[in-house]
Amino acid sequence: MLEYFTDGVATSIKAVKEKVLGLSKDVKILKERGQIVLNDRQMKIVELIVNEGKITNRDIRNMFGISDNAAWDEIRKLMNLDVIKREGEGRSVHYILI
Repeated sequence: MLEYFTDGVATSIKAVKEKVLGLSKDVKILKERGQIVLNDRQMKIVELIVNEGKITNRDIRNMFGISDNAAWDEIRKLMNLDVIKREGEGRSVHYILI
């Protein structure tokens, strides 16, 4: 029973990893210098956007237990890499993949 469960979890993780890796190879997020390299935290943010369709600053803070400024730094980095873009205004601001 435990082996069945762990096989299912491993399969799910592999599928998510393949989605994220495929996304990083997408021509929309390639730069002239080549493929973008994302750190683990950025990969998890992109993974959540792939699964949920969007992410907020609060989601990032809660996911990693980090400060507001640290969450903004991650958002800014991903925006500068043209991986995500801002949508909405005020309290409804969220970020989606480009």
